[in-house]
Amino acid sequence: MTIAVSVMVFPSHLLNLAVRGMALLTIVATALVLFINSNLSAIFGFQISLVASILLWIAIFMLRHLGKTFHIDISGIGQIRLTQYSGVSTPYKNTGLSLDGSSGQLVQLSPDSILWSHLMLLRLKTAQGGAYSIPVLADSLDASDFAQLLVAFKWIAAQPASHKINDQPG
Repeated sequence: MTIAVSVMVFPSHLLNLAVRGMALLTIVATALVLFINSNLSAIFGFQISLVASILLWIAIFMLRHLGKTFHIDISGIGQIRLTQYSGVSTPYKNTGLSLDGSSGQLVQLSPDSILWSHLMLLRLKTAQGGAYSIPVLADSLDASDFAQLLVAFKWIAAQPASHKINDQPG
């Protein structure tokens, strides 16, 4: 059985919408707590404002991070090569051209990755000790590509530890 897969994972519009919605709800909740209930002390109001501001900055940071596009190549033996692109345009997405993944780096699937039928949270570790967390929702790529990627990662995750692919080729 071969599990060779090569896909482009684009930012999820659903995840982007969910993060924006949570940021908006944080603003509304903060406004309601601070301005509707006038019995709050100044210290408690400051604490609520501080927590809300931190949550908003986290949401803004996540929205910037969600804009990355990844090219994932999985070889027939389960070797994963990851290439990160900062801005791939929509016209390129529709051309169907394959990318050369030779410039990517070899990564391994971490055991704490989540592989569900409509969501994958890929935790990919590099040989240098770095890690990538890539959320992959069903709207991040075509349905058939999503299914192939899910099967390939489940196959890799099911391999015993002694059969894991090393980061060094050969």
